Order: sequence, then C-alpha cells, then structure tokens
Amino acid sequence: MTDIFEVIAKKQDSWFSETIGEMNNSPVAVRVMDNVAAKPHIHENTDEMFIVLKGKVSIETSTETITLTKGQSYTVTAGTKHRAIAQGRAELIVIGGKDT
Repeated sequence: MTDIFEVIAKKQDSWFSETIGEMNNSPVAVRVMDNVAAKPHIHENTDEMFIVLKGKVSIETSTETITLTKGQSYTVTAGTKHRAIAQGRAELIVIGGKDT
C-alpha cells in the first residue's frame, strides 16, 4: 500500500515524479509540478492519463490546450506531441506514457 498524499507531502521540489505501481504494463506515478513546464514529447505506443489531485495543470498539444483542475482528468493518445504545464503547485496521478 502506498499513501500518495504522504509521498506528496514530503516533496517540496518544483518537479517530482515517482512510480508507485503498474497497471496493464503501464506505470502509475505520483507527480508534483510547481510552476514548471515539461518539454514537449511523444509516447509512440501508449496513452498517458493525467488526473489532478490539487492545483491547475494545462495539457498542451499541437492542436489544443486543456486546463485541468482538482478532480479532472485528460488522456493524451499515443503518438500525440504534448506537454504538461503547471500554474503554481499541482499534484497529480499520471498513468501510462511509457513506451515499451
């Protein structure tokens, strides 16, 4: 068992991501982003789902920007160039996004 809120509470970095498990060969990670933007990237073979626990995160693709807040989720389909951008401190669960 992993207490994700305990893991998050201990992290004060502007960027932190820790894999806490796996589901159907896809990583499940707890992530903290604080006023940071990920570099644009592509996962060729796997989708990536972002679930916001706290804060605000925008998911930017070449065609749109989706802004998520607490309790909202968004899935980026495989092969889509994207990046996550946090406005302030955001806490998330991220599922997938690893190509095997």
